[in-house]
Amino acid sequence: MYKRVEEHLNIKLPVEYVNNYQNKKLNNCNQLFLPDDKEIVGIRDYCSLENEEDENYLINVYGKDKNMLLDDLIPFAITEYDDYICFYYNKGRNYEPSIVYFSYDLAYEDRHEAIFHIADSFKDFVGLLK
Repeated sequence: MYKRVEEHLNIKLPVEYVNNYQNKKLNNCNQLFLPDDKEIVGIRDYCSLENEEDENYLINVYGKDKNMLLDDLIPFAITEYDDYICFYYNKGRNYEPSIVYFSYDLAYEDRHEAIFHIADSFKDFVGLLK
C-alpha cells in the first residue's frame, strides 16, 4: 500500500507514520497543538495511502501543489485552513523527516517563510495530537 508512495516520491516514510496509518489511529486525532503559538489547529483530512482515485491520495495532493512546495516537503495532512502538515526531508529523502506546518497563503510571498517547524519526528508530532 504505502510502498507505491515511497517509490513514486523517492522517499522513506517514517515507520511510526505507517504503523499509525495502518492501525487507523490518525483518523481519531483531528486537532494539533502548536506549542510555539500555543494554538490548536484542526486537521480536516489525512492524505490517503491507498486509493489512487481519491483527491486526497498523498501522491495526488503532492502533485497538485508541488510547484508551491519546496522540493523536500511532502504533505500528509490538510488543515481546516487548507494549509498542509508536511514531512520535511531536509536531511535527505532516506532519513527521518521533521514535521512542519506549511502556510499556503504565505507561500505566495516566499515559500521559505511559509514553513513552521512542529516536531523533530513523526513520533513527537503524534504527542501533539488531540
